[in-house]
Amino acid sequence: MTPFGALIWAKQRIAVHTIASVRGESKLKVTLVSAAAVAMWFGLFRMSQLGFRLFETFFAEILGDAGLSFSDLVMSRLLASFAFALLVLLTFSNLLVSYATLYRSREMPYLVQSPVPVATLFLGRFVECVSFSSWASAFLGSPLLLAYGIETAAPWTFYPAVVLFFLPFVIIPAALGTAATLLLVRVVAGHRRRVLPALAALVAVAVALFILTPERVDPPNLADPSSLAGVVQAMGSSQHPLLPSQWLAGGVFAAATGDLAEAGFSLLLLASNAALLLWLATLLAERVFYPGWSDLLGADEQSGPKPSHGGIFSKLDGLTRWLPEPYRSLVAKDVRTFWREPTQWSQFLLLFGIMALYLANMRGDVAAIDRATWQAWGTLLNLAASMLILASLTSRFIYPLISLEGRRIWILGLAPLTMRQLVRQKYWFSVSTTAFFTLGLATLSSLRLDLDAFELAVSLGTVAATTFALSGLAVGLGALYPNFEEDNPSRVVSGLGGTLNFFLSMLYILVVTGLLAVVLLTARLGSISDGAHSALTAACFAVVLGLTLVATWLPLRLGMRHLETMEL
Repeated sequence: MTPFGALIWAKQRIAVHTIASVRGESKLKVTLVSAAAVAMWFGLFRMSQLGFRLFETFFAEILGDAGLSFSDLVMSRLLASFAFALLVLLTFSNLLVSYATLYRSREMPYLVQSPVPVATLFLGRFVECVSFSSWASAFLGSPLLLAYGIETAAPWTFYPAVVLFFLPFVIIPAALGTAATLLLVRVVAGHRRRVLPALAALVAVAVALFILTPERVDPPNLADPSSLAGVVQAMGSSQHPLLPSQWLAGGVFAAATGDLAEAGFSLLLLASNAALLLWLATLLAERVFYPGWSDLLGADEQSGPKPSHGGIFSKLDGLTRWLPEPYRSLVAKDVRTFWREPTQWSQFLLLFGIMALYLANMRGDVAAIDRATWQAWGTLLNLAASMLILASLTSRFIYPLISLEGRRIWILGLAPLTMRQLVRQKYWFSVSTTAFFTLGLATLSSLRLDLDAFELAVSLGTVAATTFALSGLAVGLGALYPNFEEDNPSRVVSGLGGTLNFFLSMLYILVVTGLLAVVLLTARLGSISDGAHSALTAACFAVVLGLTLVATWLPLRLGMRHLETMEL
């Protein structure tokens, strides 16, 4: 067996044993997670079908007898926009995953010392990066492409073509992301104290310039056929011939229309560029991986002696002095652990940047025929966005908190600390930290949308309730299904417990959004009297409150019981 084959064989055996370990999990949990995943896939498929039909009807009304169809005019641009967004997201995802896989995984010290060539070691870990970062895009993108093939009556060759296009396409952002990781570690290792403030300042300046830019483009009125050309032209900006996303979109569109020659050319173009970028990333790894690895190991020694006054964390101790022990020490430990792990705060900065872009594009001065209806829809969509961001925070950063105690959890078992106190500390830590961002986001976005007092109160109250509920779900399920053997937060989140937390969070958000839609839209439509609307509003808020209490209390109680009864 070759060294590369041995690396792949070992990962394959680990994956097989991981799947086999599902038999030891609760049947109820496995059933819920499986049912939720299947329901989510079919839900996306059905929504994609309805969306394509809606677009066909909409453009048929606008184009009339122009002889053009929705597919002729828009679909190629939609595919290009979707592929470009996927390319950017996969590049960032691989940038983060490759750091944890190449430098922070538990087995890397043994692999580095083994008689395996650097190129072989890199390629073995690269396969893991691609698999780990791309499965979600395959899961979420497959219903969209399947619905497109069915709605456009694509030939049977379209479906295997999509599978063939996917592999070389995901290799391109993986090669770009891992190459960027190799370069960043080589440059940054040992100098994080100087680089992080510079990076934060750069991000702050970029966000400020974007927000303060006076020019704003009014959104097009799609009811006016004269503005359709502007929409098509804007969507066509992602169709640059040098973008891999355009090669993917062009090939998929050609396969859907039966043009196999064009599809084959696009596939070969993708495959050749993917092979070239992978080869260049391998050459880069041979030059910079070992020096970066060595610098990263000696980063603490190279950074010089620690300041006698305790540095930035001494100020943290002063800010949390009002907290009683042992909660103050646990909070300080959690913050230090977060700060010392670049994969954590880099993802946090990325999410913060997305929040800033979201705020920058908020508008409240949109001309609308019915401003009241616009405000209702603006409130509803803004709430959904705020709750989804909150779910991302709790699922990614809060759920792994207890699992990241790792094999040192027995130290907490010997400390003058009960497991109930540990769970309570994680819960209130989650509520206080996430509320700062989500309530601030809800407030600023509501003000930028120029919502009235009722919509603002509904927004803040709903986000506050969601903060308690999703924090309870994340902390409670994290205590109920801990994984003390894994030190990679991404792998903790991708386990069955993390998946269950994600689906339950989405279910909570879906129910709350539906109830708020009833409250906000019925008042604007004028379909019921004021008295009936007040009773309906009270009933919906009561259901939201009851659901919030259950989502908060039940997981926390189950998690506390599990930690108290397990052997540490």
